[in-house]
Amino acid sequence: MFKPTRINLSALSKRTKRVKVQLLRDFPRFSLFKGQVTQVKPSLMMNYLYPFNGAKYIMKSEDIRPGLLKQYEIRQVELKKQAELAAQKNESATTNHRKKDSKDSNTGGEEVQKKKITFLGTDITTKDIKIPGLNV
Repeated sequence: MFKPTRINLSALSKRTKRVKVQLLRDFPRFSLFKGQVTQVKPSLMMNYLYPFNGAKYIMKSEDIRPGLLKQYEIRQVELKKQAELAAQKNESATTNHRKKDSKDSNTGGEEVQKKKITFLGTDITTKDIKIPGLNV
């Protein structure tokens, strides 16, 4: 007669049940990218990934599109290289900044203190700011 359409699932099955999918488009909102093969919650697949041909279910290993997977792997290698370059630039900038700070501390202590006190990169110091009722 009447068959209920809802299924009550336990909290454990909600946390652990996943479906294997391959993405056909980028979804940066979920940190998922084209060609990636991953396991996601069924609700995420049904509500966001599957509509408008955003992803496809993987039932067996033959369902994976190797061309898309290769593109994803190439993209990941490029992102790692970019991250390494950024880390190297950041590291060299911090070493240069440390060298500059050590030179400043050797030449004059007053200038270093003035730089620390400045407000948002301007020449306004805490001595220039007057707050009524506050005696500093």
